[in-house]
Amino acid sequence: MFAGRPDWHAPTHVAGRPAYAAFEQPGRFMVAPQRLRTASLALDIYEQDRGDAGLENFSLLQLGFEAEYGLDALRQAALEWPVSAVLGPLPAEAAWLRLHAVQALSLPPEVTALLSLDRVGLGTMGLTLRLDGAATELFVGSLQSGLLTVGAQAWVRVRGVAERWPLAVSFDPAALRAALPALELPLSSLRQRLLDAPESLGFAALLEVPLSNRPQAADALLDRLVERFCALMPGQADGPAADVRVAFDAALMPAGRVSWALDEVLLCPRLLVMEADPLAPLRELPPASWPGQLVRRHSVPALGSGWHSLTLLPNLPGPRVGLLRAQVDVIAPPRPPARPFSSRASATLPANDAPTLVNLRLAPDEPLHYQWKISSFVRQDGHAQLVEGPVQTADRRHLVIGADALGLRFVSVEAEAAFLREARITLRCQGQRAGKPWATEGAIDSAHPRLALALPPGVTDATLSATATALADGRTCATPAQAVAESLYLDAFSFEGSGARSLALVCDFDDAAPQVLIELVPEDRIDQAGRRALLRLTPTVPAATWGWTALSPFRSGYRWRWAGQADWSATTSPTVPLQLRSSQDPTRSTP
Repeated sequence: MFAGRPDWHAPTHVAGRPAYAAFEQPGRFMVAPQRLRTASLALDIYEQDRGDAGLENFSLLQLGFEAEYGLDALRQAALEWPVSAVLGPLPAEAAWLRLHAVQALSLPPEVTALLSLDRVGLGTMGLTLRLDGAATELFVGSLQSGLLTVGAQAWVRVRGVAERWPLAVSFDPAALRAALPALELPLSSLRQRLLDAPESLGFAALLEVPLSNRPQAADALLDRLVERFCALMPGQADGPAADVRVAFDAALMPAGRVSWALDEVLLCPRLLVMEADPLAPLRELPPASWPGQLVRRHSVPALGSGWHSLTLLPNLPGPRVGLLRAQVDVIAPPRPPARPFSSRASATLPANDAPTLVNLRLAPDEPLHYQWKISSFVRQDGHAQLVEGPVQTADRRHLVIGADALGLRFVSVEAEAAFLREARITLRCQGQRAGKPWATEGAIDSAHPRLALALPPGVTDATLSATATALADGRTCATPAQAVAESLYLDAFSFEGSGARSLALVCDFDDAAPQVLIELVPEDRIDQAGRRALLRLTPTVPAATWGWTALSPFRSGYRWRWAGQADWSATTSPTVPLQLRSSQDPTRSTP
């Protein structure tokens, strides 16, 4: 439950950025995203002649975001650490976005509201927003007149192991509720009050903590308050850019005594604030190129009275492996006397997740209300098998279809771009279903750095393993099979052979040499003088151990030479100790 989670206690800083230790996994650290990068942007504008109702215009604004972690630079900086460390991404569980612009630029209120991002995969999120005709024209005009002034603030929620401090506190939740200036307030102001006047909130025990340690104790208490009584919320539109707010739930704070040990291990959320540039793809193209590429117009066939055009938009992780086809079925049950029959419509979800239109016929003047479900076909024993998702109800013309609607479980797998430049990865997920072996496979390479494995219901004991094949010479390395989680991020350190490496050196002093000097260097850093190590062995200390960090499982060896020599040895594996004899040292002068 806790192992592998980021530990909020005492983060280590790498190149000025915090790195959180993975709980109960020594040597592994996790870093938060620096920013959200816009990976895709599309504005689809629809026009439809609705007869007596006139011409209807609406649009779908779709934004796809990817979290940027900057791991390459951090890993280079981490090489300066005295101990080997593995850096990986801190996964997000939810995110929000708020667009902002200068006051002179008018944006539709639908766009400037706080928008919830749909999590698609590890570090991958999407946003779909429906704008009516007036809002669409206002948004397009704003882009053309003030594109450079539109930015965004993003809030990403992550969950980790709470801060800890050896202190016990006892308080009355109802008294705490009464002492708060409001049930919703900035997180920073609540923290400051715990530092300055904890007794005013019923936490006099904090006064026993030395001032130098009180921030840590206050953070340990604050983490538990948030987990038990609060919801973390993005800051208000007119507040500070990095503002995070807490909203207390009075129903969770009845009268009575509650005792907490602040050194107890538990999980709690944190809300990280970062910048985003949602309109970056537009800036890369001249406005004349927008139509057809980023801003697309669609003419929808005219519909008579009682017809409704529904826009279906998949918001699914992908590309998907194991899912053969998914179909949306829309049903409007009978509504006598105007419509004594059921009305049905269906459409196949495209593999590229493009918006799809279906037309549903109701009675004239009948309010839009319908049921819908997804029928998915998955591969089982070489055959297609039907899996039906839950029946849901809706009354909107714009329907976002998430992964939970398919009745399947998706495991998102992403690989680091730097590692995919030297290897391709094959994935295999296997388990049991209906008493029979079940498996599905997929592949990741530099052109397709992510995929989503579709697991049908009833799969048990599912494990996931990955095999990396070097592009240069075809060598392979694998990860051990592990229980299937919600998502998996693969990089060089996921595979056997990378990470911390060590070498045992032994010298047999078979002559009168008082010492020998040996130079060693990781095989892929032979030209970096700062990565070389000089070891001295003597007859009294003839053995030593040298350690380094292998940045790739395919470049995990070392090279060595006698100090003062020009040529290095061939690349050697550290699995076998380096055995030397002092009489072999060519730098010693012959008597």
